[in-house]
Amino acid sequence: MVGKLLIVNFLTFIRVIGTIILVPIYMVYGGYYTSLLALVCYLTDSIDGILARKFNASTFFGSLFDGAADKLFTIMNFIVLYLITPYAIIPIVIEFLIVLVQAMKYYYNYNVKSNKVGKFKTWVLAICVILTFLASDITKATFIPLQVRTWVISASHSSLYFWLLTPAIVMEFLTLISYIKEIFIKEEKKEVIKKEEAKSSVKSNWTNFKNIWLNPEYYNEHKDDSNLKKATKISKKNS
Repeated sequence: MVGKLLIVNFLTFIRVIGTIILVPIYMVYGGYYTSLLALVCYLTDSIDGILARKFNASTFFGSLFDGAADKLFTIMNFIVLYLITPYAIIPIVIEFLIVLVQAMKYYYNYNVKSNKVGKFKTWVLAICVILTFLASDITKATFIPLQVRTWVISASHSSLYFWLLTPAIVMEFLTLISYIKEIFIKEEKKEVIKKEEAKSSVKSNWTNFKNIWLNPEYYNEHKDDSNLKKATKISKKNS
């Protein structure tokens, strides 16, 4: 099981590496190779999820790590895209608003995992990011027909980048609205674990971390509950 967890989380770590090298790759090699880097990193987002489910290796730590890696990589992509087009500032602002709303959901003890809109948004963003980088350095993309490359080169870049990023901006906005709505939906909040369970199962901070954050069975049982804020507090109090 440890080996499977390492494989899944290493794939997620690739996006962290991608975040670090994104700016140097763009500055040295241009938009074409940056689009290839983005493609590889976004593919790992699907692969680690598929393997996590296949290996039964989904954990709260992996879920948190995956979400943080996605967010960092996405924001860094749009920061670099801002060097190409000012329209990239819009998804940057909305991404930070989404982080703020998710923090509010955590504070009020709501489940903070991505909903269906958020998951679909990730793929729309990936396509828009890759295509925008590609369009900015289209001459190197020799696999694209010459007629298409010629059209992209001759097109108004301002309009082109606007339409390439519009789907991403729309999905960012819809995701933000969907997360805000979740805060106001009156649902019965579920306790992640009972106090009695915490007393008997949590013997130390490491045990708490291992049992809650690295335990696939615990994740599968509680992934649809409210988040672990209360459980963590209880665990620390009784450890």
